[in-house]
This record gives sequence, structure tokens and C-alpha cells, in this order.
Amino acid sequence: MPYKFVLAVVIPVYNEAQNLAGLLGDWQPILRATGVPYKVILIDDGSRDNSLQLLRAMAVEDPALEVHTQRNGGHGAAVLHGYRLAQDAEWVFQIDSDHQLETTAFVRLWANREDYDLLIAQRRDKNASTGRRWVSRISTILVRLLYGKGVTDVNSPYRLMRCGLLRSALDRISAKSFAPNILLTSWFILGKRRIFTTVVEPRKQGLRQSRFNRYFLIGAIRSTIQTILFRIR
Repeated sequence: MPYKFVLAVVIPVYNEAQNLAGLLGDWQPILRATGVPYKVILIDDGSRDNSLQLLRAMAVEDPALEVHTQRNGGHGAAVLHGYRLAQDAEWVFQIDSDHQLETTAFVRLWANREDYDLLIAQRRDKNASTGRRWVSRISTILVRLLYGKGVTDVNSPYRLMRCGLLRSALDRISAKSFAPNILLTSWFILGKRRIFTTVVEPRKQGLRQSRFNRYFLIGAIRSTIQTILFRIR
């Protein structure tokens, strides 16, 4: 099918007003350097700060920015919303709005895209609490046992996907999925799709630790159950 854009970038946003200018300021030159038609889909997940107002103001200055908003439903819901709005692009790239990871790994993903279906930059050093590190390890082990090997950072928020295959995968993923990127990684592995991995480094400035809390614990349990059921179905 003909695509309106070659690249769509999906960025979920929740209370990241302090990071948005730096995030987009660093990524815009990288995206423009691709030389292809692209758009940036920003999904505000019911932010309580002035993230939405800032995004709308920046969109006035940059026509490549598309700003959407939804009631707070969590990172997974925002990512899925963005993926479904990106179906008019040949490639879909997802990053998070906390601006914790360097932009340089994208150049490697983009340069290798023609030979692969899923290209992931795996985080070398996750600045996370012990609890969150253990959840990540368990998720990786679970995916390896149920779906196969090949990816060690199964929930990486730094991924480039071929849209035609992404569309097929989304048909199987519930809108209530807590961690849809884990299910997407699992789907690509199980289908023996071509997967490229590289490493992305954390940014040296503005790094903050991901903490373990009750919301994340409940989400991790939900994600584990969903990952198992996804394999059974």
C-alpha cells in the first residue's frame, strides 16, 4: 500500500514538561537528517502539568508534530494509541518522552532498516531500582522461554518497526495491555521475523532513576499474565 510518510515517531507523554523542549530539540535534527517525509505523534496521557499546552505551542512552530490527548490510561495505552495513528507510515519508531537515552543509536537502526523488520536499541545501563531491574530480568526470561531468544531488552522503548507487520501484530494485542512492547517483541520473535539489535547509551545529563512502586508491581503482574496468555492464544 502507498504510505503518506516514510517514518512516524510515536512518543507517549505524561508530566514531562521539563523535558519536552530538550527532547524535541535533540531529535528534530536527527529526524530531518533522514531526508524522508516524517511525522512525530505525541500522545499526552492526561498530564497534570503543562505538557499538553507546551506540545500544542511547539506544534504551531513545527508542522511535523501531531499532538493528541487522552484520559490517563498509562504508558501502554498511550503507546498503542500512537501506533494506531501511525499506520500511514512505512516505518514506526517509538521513544519515551523522559529523554533518558542518547539519539545516536537511531542512526544505526535507520541505516539497517531495509534488511530487518524489528530494530531495537537495547539499554546498556538501566538507571532503575533493584525491583524494576528484577522485573525486567523476569520479563526477558519469560519471553525467552515462551517465544524464543534474540532480544535481551524485550520492553525497550527505543524501537523501529516495519508498519505492515506492526499492523498485523496490533490486531492481536488488547487495548488493555500493560506493556504492549513486550508483546510486540514476542510476536516478532515467535514469527521468526528479522530482528536487529544494537546498544543505546543513557544520556549523561538529566538522568533519573526509575522507581518501583505499587502501580508498577500490579502492572508487572498483569504484564506477566498477558505475556503467557498471548502465547497460548
